[in-house]
Amino acid sequence: MTESITPAAPAGWFPAGVEGQERYWDGAAWTDQVRPVGTASSGSDFVVPGSTAPESEQKPRNILGIVALALAAAGFIFACIPGALIVGWILLPIAFILGIVALFQKDKPKWQGVAAMIVSVIGTIVGVVVFFVVVATAFNSAFDDTVVGEVGTSDIVEEEAPGTADEPAIAAAQDLVLGETAFGVDTESGMGWYAVQLTNPNEDYVFGNAAIKVEAYDANGVLLDTGTDYSTILSGSSWYVGRFLQVGSAQIDRIEVRGPTASAATNSPAAETGSFTMGEVTTGSEYDWMTVSGTVTSNFTEDQDMVRIDVIARNGDGKIVGVDTTYTDRVPAGGTAAWKVPLWQVPLDSKVEAFAHL
Repeated sequence: MTESITPAAPAGWFPAGVEGQERYWDGAAWTDQVRPVGTASSGSDFVVPGSTAPESEQKPRNILGIVALALAAAGFIFACIPGALIVGWILLPIAFILGIVALFQKDKPKWQGVAAMIVSVIGTIVGVVVFFVVVATAFNSAFDDTVVGEVGTSDIVEEEAPGTADEPAIAAAQDLVLGETAFGVDTESGMGWYAVQLTNPNEDYVFGNAAIKVEAYDANGVLLDTGTDYSTILSGSSWYVGRFLQVGSAQIDRIEVRGPTASAATNSPAAETGSFTMGEVTTGSEYDWMTVSGTVTSNFTEDQDMVRIDVIARNGDGKIVGVDTTYTDRVPAGGTAAWKVPLWQVPLDSKVEAFAHL
């Protein structure tokens, strides 16, 4: 009995396993040559009747590249979710490393590895942006400002932070209280100045690194400039002074003061906090300006560097007519340090007061 034998396929074009394409078979193996189905053949291209087309080769998958791309996509998604950032930061580096390894897989597709690396890099950038947005939002919430007073008109307006009308921010702490205020412009320098009196009514609370913002407005309600100072507001009443640098030729009609709410207060028992005591303030004159000097004594248990001294000058009618600021290099723990500052454009017989701040 004779067994039927199928002849091996000779060289020629055969279906390549992809619809609409043919690949060239050289008689022993598949080549990389492909063409659309129906393309005219040369005279040497033929198929022996009864021969069987060789089985089309299947390109292997890059499993490692697929895994890397999947991890990168998952890490990207988690990096966009504030509460799940840490998961994204774990997955993205792993996906990036697997993507690199996938590139070196021999005879396997490379695009999955490249895509995984690109998605990992973009996901990391997005994660960093989301992280800083979360941090910035938390910081702004901790130091939420509110208007503590408006001056330059007949009334002082008190505003409460949204949602706190019926309940205090912190039961044991109270908001800062705005007292007397003053402002003016130095005719020689053209810069504006301000002085505001703030009282911390909390004996055992301080406002650490508090931002005191003073805004200058003209008669039409246009905001001309904002002066900002950062200080630790201790218990009791004190004065804070500063400058408006961008007022120019405009006229200041009123100022508004903004500062931290009671929720920003930090518990600090008065017996453990420490305070400053100002010594006698003396004045003199040099050319056409007043010189002011004095001492500050600390009862803090540690040395205090760069202690700020704010100075205000009042004329004979008690009106504030000028301000200035200076700093001490160091006030020793339980010790005393001297300070000195010039005051421009004030009457030489003005009465001067000084206040120390951390």
